[in-house]
Amino acid sequence: MRTVVLIVATALLRWIVANTTGLSDTEAYYAGWARFPALSYYDHPPLVAWTTRLLAGVGGSVGAVRLGPVVYSALFDALVYRLATRLFSPRAGFTAVAIVAAIPVFFFTGLVLNPEGLLAPLWFLFLLLLLDLRDKDEAWRPLAIGAVVGVAFLAKYTAVLALPVTLLFVAGSPATRRWLRRPSFYAAGLLALAIAAPVIAWNATRHWPSLHLHLSERMSGASAETFAHAVWRVLIAQVVYFQPIILPALLAVLGVALVRSRRDPRYLFLATASLPVLAFLLTVMVRASDSEPHWTMMAYAPLAVAAGGLLDESSGALRKVARVTFRLAMVPSTIMVALYVIHVRSPVLIEALPSYDPAVDPINETLGWDAVSDAVRAHAAAQGPRAVVAAAHNVLCGHVLFAIGDSPAVYCPSDRRTEFDFMGRRTPPVDAPVVFVDSDRYPADLARALPAHVCAPAQSVNIDRSGLVVARYWVHDCAPRSGGSP
Repeated sequence: MRTVVLIVATALLRWIVANTTGLSDTEAYYAGWARFPALSYYDHPPLVAWTTRLLAGVGGSVGAVRLGPVVYSALFDALVYRLATRLFSPRAGFTAVAIVAAIPVFFFTGLVLNPEGLLAPLWFLFLLLLLDLRDKDEAWRPLAIGAVVGVAFLAKYTAVLALPVTLLFVAGSPATRRWLRRPSFYAAGLLALAIAAPVIAWNATRHWPSLHLHLSERMSGASAETFAHAVWRVLIAQVVYFQPIILPALLAVLGVALVRSRRDPRYLFLATASLPVLAFLLTVMVRASDSEPHWTMMAYAPLAVAAGGLLDESSGALRKVARVTFRLAMVPSTIMVALYVIHVRSPVLIEALPSYDPAVDPINETLGWDAVSDAVRAHAAAQGPRAVVAAAHNVLCGHVLFAIGDSPAVYCPSDRRTEFDFMGRRTPPVDAPVVFVDSDRYPADLARALPAHVCAPAQSVNIDRSGLVVARYWVHDCAPRSGGSP
């Protein structure tokens, strides 16, 4: 019962926090995809768009868009509890859920729209089904794994890591190797491939743009960065996102799990679910200069289960140290959430910080969109019914599209390829007036973005908090050049 109370209370807290701010730039970019049904999308597979369209429609409110992530996170917590209870005990399950709830990146990913939130419950359902291969013998069980992995791939490409985890687990024990001789084990791979077919078909007919983005474009940006700097960048981000007390504790748990895995199949299972995934993702993150710290979430989550087991089974000095560490870890996480809520609702922290820099505060990208959308609509109305709207950065284009409901239509003539290219919204019509939006965070070269237009001086839309301008947007009126050409 206490675990149910914890999961419900955490979900309610996420829901309250989720409704205190507008969408972030990235969330709005994803939410905009729901207006353009497709088999897949440039940046990610389609499940984030499909589920958003199902739950929030094409013009949903912020609360409707974030309802899905809150529900997915509650399902994830329940599956964490189920796995820990199955391997250890209900007490270990409660502890594992509490550890996950205390990790900042898990808490906040559970309230913002993102592919990782969808992947999380699917990944743990996969782990539970994988564990069944050790204890049960029905021929259909690998097919269930294949189905879940296929759906997980529709959520995020990193679900493909379920394949090596499955092979390592099945081949690593005499109790599971029997599946290597059974046709249903290999049929599961074909089933996963069939479910993932929309993503494959979308990419194949467009010369594999998503593959090129993630394996080529994202990796080429790291060439100007030294290896030492890249490692430091990734390390610091991991410490911040996974908390300075919990992260070292989880890595220590991984070490203990590896030692115990020689004689305890439970820890072998959890180490297999964690170490290969963590090693691969950290390697990729060092190589990709724009890597995101939350990528490693599914690698650390099994370690939370292992930590719950260790806390449940330990005794003496080890138990005392573990409990003290766990309680201490609750303090910074509680403070972090409290400060976030205070910062969203009040400018008191801005006023208290002597060197506050609005450019590095992610809250500011969620603010002021009513004023921006009002200005854009006013400029579009003044330019007439043929006017369209444009910006030159993918997430800014996405946020403008969400804010004005894609009315007028939003285009995105970015220097880099974006999802707008595949929605048929890259280049605004050369003979249509354009309302162009840029910002201090995403400045644009108007001549490069709109070579067939000439733009008048912009209206500035300043977003103010406590007398400090925390974000600035510019709204330009751009008319077609004579003849509609540069």
